Amino acid sequence: MAAVFEWVSKWCERFTIAIVVFIAIVLVSCLLLSIFFRYVIGYALSFPEELSMLLFAWLVLLAGSLGVREGFHVRLTIFTNYLPLVIRKILSRLIILAISVFGGVLVYSGQDLVIRTTGDLSATLHYPIKLLYYPVPVCGILIIVHGLSKLFQPETES
Repeated sequence: MAAVFEWVSKWCERFTIAIVVFIAIVLVSCLLLSIFFRYVIGYALSFPEELSMLLFAWLVLLAGSLGVREGFHVRLTIFTNYLPLVIRKILSRLIILAISVFGGVLVYSGQDLVIRTTGDLSATLHYPIKLLYYPVPVCGILIIVHGLSKLFQPETES
């Protein structure tokens, strides 16, 4: 069971990294294009700001889900360092479980947000606004996948 969760989590990680890199390249290109047109050509484009907001939402939430797998989110260990090893391991599992539950909350509330904004269009590009909110449930699903993978891994902390 742990091997299956690990395989799915690793596959999701690789796919997410590829998407995050692509989005980052497009986002930077969009911002550079906007700067070039505004300050060199003297004509401000209307679409880069809206497109950048969409890309940034996807970038941040997808990259944030990777933090669950890689463990690069901030963690305060001032208190836990003084606890016995057994309690630290239990606390670590409870934290991973709480993170996974938070992923479930993101899926539930994010899907509700997507449903509420169905039919709305963005002002400039006229894309469905729900595209701006889709990264919330997607991030939640990825957090659950990565959290379950970590939850079923054998404890290696010493």
